[in-house]
Amino acid sequence: MLRPALLHLLGQLSRAKPALGFALAARDPRKAQEAKLAELVARNAATEYGKLHGLAEARTPADFARRMPIMTPADLEPYARRLMSGERNLLSAEAPIYYVRTTGSTGAAKHVPITPSYRAELQRTVHVAFWHLYLRFPAAFLGRALYFVGSRRVARAPDGNDVGTMSGFNFTELPEIVRKIYAWPYELFEVQDLRARSFLALLLACAGDVSLVGGIFPAPIVYLLRDLEERLPELAQCFRDGALPSWLSLPEGHRFTPERRPDLARRLERALRAPVEEKVREAWPGLRLVYCWVTSTAALYLPELQRRLGPQVAVRDAIYSACEGWCSIPIGDSDPGGALAVDSHFFEFLEESELGSPKPSTRFAWELEDGRRYAILMTTGAGLCRYRVGDIVEVCGRHAATPRIRFVRKEGAFSNLLGEKLDESHVNRSVGESLRAAGLTATFFTLTPLLGGARPGYELLIEPAGAQVPGTFAAAVDAALGEASYDYGRLRASGQLMPLALRALSPGTYDLIRQSKVQDGSAEAQLKTAHLTADPNSLPPELRESKP
Repeated sequence: MLRPALLHLLGQLSRAKPALGFALAARDPRKAQEAKLAELVARNAATEYGKLHGLAEARTPADFARRMPIMTPADLEPYARRLMSGERNLLSAEAPIYYVRTTGSTGAAKHVPITPSYRAELQRTVHVAFWHLYLRFPAAFLGRALYFVGSRRVARAPDGNDVGTMSGFNFTELPEIVRKIYAWPYELFEVQDLRARSFLALLLACAGDVSLVGGIFPAPIVYLLRDLEERLPELAQCFRDGALPSWLSLPEGHRFTPERRPDLARRLERALRAPVEEKVREAWPGLRLVYCWVTSTAALYLPELQRRLGPQVAVRDAIYSACEGWCSIPIGDSDPGGALAVDSHFFEFLEESELGSPKPSTRFAWELEDGRRYAILMTTGAGLCRYRVGDIVEVCGRHAATPRIRFVRKEGAFSNLLGEKLDESHVNRSVGESLRAAGLTATFFTLTPLLGGARPGYELLIEPAGAQVPGTFAAAVDAALGEASYDYGRLRASGQLMPLALRALSPGTYDLIRQSKVQDGSAEAQLKTAHLTADPNSLPPELRESKP
C-alpha cells in the first residue's frame, strides 16, 4: 500500500497546473473574469433561462449585469425541482449529476444542481488552495487526514440522481486510492448516533497517524477534542483489549474492531496524565495543521481550539464556500481570508449600503475597494446566474492584483426592531468579549428578538461549557452591545428597548440540535451556528419548545 506521504506528494504534483493557471489569472483579474464569463455565456446561452433573458446578447460584463436578473434561492428552487423531475437544458446545457440539499444557517431546505463543469470549478479552487498549504506546511502532509463529511444520499430524485450533502458527494466521488489518505472511511458517517460516531472517530484518529484535520466550521473539531479528553481512559482500554466498549452499539453491517495495540494504549495513558494543552500532542503526535473557517462566528471557537491543540499545531483559514460556489483561495498565511477564485466562477458584488435598494448596482472583481463590505453574486458552471447566496464579505487586501475576501456574516443575520440595526458582527464581538471577561466558553449561543411584552427587546440563549453563567453576564453583554452598536446603546439608554434577557440552556441542548440535524443527513462539520436569529420562529424546535 502506498504511504500517505507519497499519496500527498502525487496529489501535489496534480495541483501544479491549476496553481500556475491561478497565479497568472491573479495578475489580471479583469481578463480572467471576462474569459470566465464568455465561457459560461457560450455554454448556456441556448438554455431555457438563457433564452428567456437574452443571455446570448451579453457581450461584456456590463451587458450581462444589465440584462440578467439577480437570482435568489427562491428563484432557483423551481428550476431545481424541474431538473430533479427529469427536465433538461433549463439552466445549464449539461445534465446534473447530483443535487445538494441544504439549509445553510437559516431558511428552508433548498436544492442546488451539480454539473460536471461546476465540479471541475470547485476542484480547481481546492487544488490551488492545497498547493499553497502543502508548500507552507509540508509536515501536515506526511500522515493521514481527518475530514468531516455528511450523507451522500438523503433521498433519490425522480431522475435517478442522489440528493444529499456536497461533502458526502465530493468524498465518495474520490478515487479509492485517494480516499486512503483519510483516516475516516465514509461508513463512519453513516453511524447516526453522534456519541457512538465521535468515539469511533477518535479510535480511528488515534490509530491513523494523523497530520491534518480539515473541516468547514470549527465547532465540531472542538467537540471532538473535548470528547478526546473525556474518552482517553476508554480509548486506551480499547487498544489494550482489542475490543470496543460494551455500551457502543453499531448499525448492522458496520465493523469497527480496533487492533490490540499496547503501544497506543500507553500513549493514550500518557495523554490522560498530560495537561489539557498537551493532550492532543500526546494522542496525535503527528498533527501539524487544522484547516477550518476562522472568521465571523467561527472566530469565537478559536481560543478553545488553539488551547487544546497546543503550539505545535497551526490553524489556518479554509476556503470560503457554499454549496453553490467555491469563492476564495487562502494561501496558508496567518491572515484570514483568501484571494477571490477569479478563474473558477464569475463574480459580482453589491455594496452593503445598497442592499435594501430595489435596483442595486454591482461592482466587478477588479473594482472592489479594500475595507469595504459587499454581498456576493456568482455565476457558475452549474447554470446559476448572478446568484445571490446571501453572504456578506469584506475585502482585506490583495493577492497579486486580485482582491482578497473574508466572510463577515449572512445577509439575514440582521435585526432592526426600533432602529438599533444589530448585525451578527455586533453580537459576536459583544458576547465574545463578555465570555472572555468572565473566563467562560460557550457550546452554543444565539441572540433573538423578544417580543410580546410592553416593550421589545432581545434574549440571549446560551449553553455554557462546563460552568454556570454568572448573574451579571446579561448586563455585561447588554453594555457591550451598546458599545458595539451606537443605536442599540441609544435605544437602551432611552428605555425604548428592554434590558437584555438571558436564558441559560440545559447542558446537552445543542447536542440534541446537532443530533437531529445529522439524523436528517446534514454534514456535522457544516452546521454553521447563527449567533443572531432575527426571526424567533426559525429557532430549532429544541429551543422554541423549551421556552417558558
